[in-house]
Amino acid sequence: MHLSSTTDMRLFDDARLALILDRALQVLARTAFRVQATDEFADLLRAYGCAVDGEAVRFPPAVIDKVMARCAAERQRSAAAPAPFGLVEAAAEAPRVSVFTHGQALHICDPESNRLRSATVADLARWCHLVEAMGITAREHPTFIPTDVPLRSADLHAFVTILLNSRRPYRVSVYSAAMLPFFIEACAVAKGSLEAVRRDPVFAAKAWVTSPFCLDRENIEIAMQARRRLGLPLTFGHMPVAGASAPITVAGALVQNTAESLALSAMRLAVDDLPQPVSGSQAVMDMRHGFPRQTGPDLFLHRLAGLEMDDFLYRGCQTRKRGWGWCGTGAGTVSAQSVCEKALGFGLATATGTTSFGVGCLAFSDVGSPVQLVIDRELAGFAAHLHREVSVDDAHLGLDTITATVPEGGRFLESAHTAEFFREESWLPTLFDYRAFMAWAGNPGDMIARAAETVRTLARTAQNPCPLSDEQKRELGRIMKAADAIA
Repeated sequence: MHLSSTTDMRLFDDARLALILDRALQVLARTAFRVQATDEFADLLRAYGCAVDGEAVRFPPAVIDKVMARCAAERQRSAAAPAPFGLVEAAAEAPRVSVFTHGQALHICDPESNRLRSATVADLARWCHLVEAMGITAREHPTFIPTDVPLRSADLHAFVTILLNSRRPYRVSVYSAAMLPFFIEACAVAKGSLEAVRRDPVFAAKAWVTSPFCLDRENIEIAMQARRRLGLPLTFGHMPVAGASAPITVAGALVQNTAESLALSAMRLAVDDLPQPVSGSQAVMDMRHGFPRQTGPDLFLHRLAGLEMDDFLYRGCQTRKRGWGWCGTGAGTVSAQSVCEKALGFGLATATGTTSFGVGCLAFSDVGSPVQLVIDRELAGFAAHLHREVSVDDAHLGLDTITATVPEGGRFLESAHTAEFFREESWLPTLFDYRAFMAWAGNPGDMIARAAETVRTLARTAQNPCPLSDEQKRELGRIMKAADAIA
């Protein structure tokens, strides 16, 4: 047996979602999408029925009808499919709790001084060694974008640094069309062939939307070039900010975000016959400080609204388990705020069924921190122990131990049963301090200091696990030098 989280969070019923969708379709019919299209991209949009007039792309009723027909087809397909859509019985095995690193920070919270400074190539290399030493095998982003390299090739420097300091390639987003050929070449060196890159390019070549309703030329060129050279389908990234690039209200933001997502769906259907998911607001404007914030109860409602509309359009149900999935903090350095906000995020995420947690970032994702990484890993350990298997076999029930020990009083600490199972049953954290007060007073400390010491120990012992040959490393150096020459 194991903990089964069945928390069902709903914000809107179907009638209200239908009302919001109706308003979104009105926005889509009235609003042009500004697209700095390549000729290839514009021709594909026209062939689908979109009206392209310079940078203005409009979606006539016939196009909107095709988009909505695709939504209906996806709903039918979902209704005929088995789990995970709809309520399902609890899994037979305990879920595996995992962590991943993320972020694209230009700053590091120095593990020695706990002060901010610009991130460098050396910082990213040490981060790779630390993450590998901790056994973390998932990375959504590089965490650091180095600042001691040319700006136009900084994304490529991050990718090559990861190749030279990790067991395998990990994802970095391409932000310059001129760098994409070098990404492909570097990845081919690491993977052994261009065909291996086509099968799994690792790096992300998305067309990022500037809300509201804008796609610039650079992003389109990146995505379309990746499509031509690697056969990757067109993929859009979409991160609206409520109160800045979208309305501040949950309902208003969902109207605009749904309209924008359906417009992207029309474009993606035109290019690759693939629909686009609905995105909720990915941040909210903090009205006290005038800065986008990526955590808080208000943002949770915006994201939940986006998930519900996505379900409503493509699955026709609101029964998908919705994990919070984002454990961020606004704090720029490791502090009481960073620990408090992270713990709140981990707690909400665990309660809503999340089993994968982003770790190691501060200031949302603008700062990377080795010390916060260690603390976050401990919080994930809490979640892992919460989801562990709870056995009810004879050995764990301990009937003989109970009947033998009870007459003697509370002496289970002396029993063989406790010695056998305490490591399995007890959470044994390394940073949280549960000593009796007088023991702590004789040797006081805090979890941030212990995390910093853990980082120092790991930094001394972590090795570079890069498996590439000297020839491959030299070739990566040549590619990087050529990229810097045009940056």
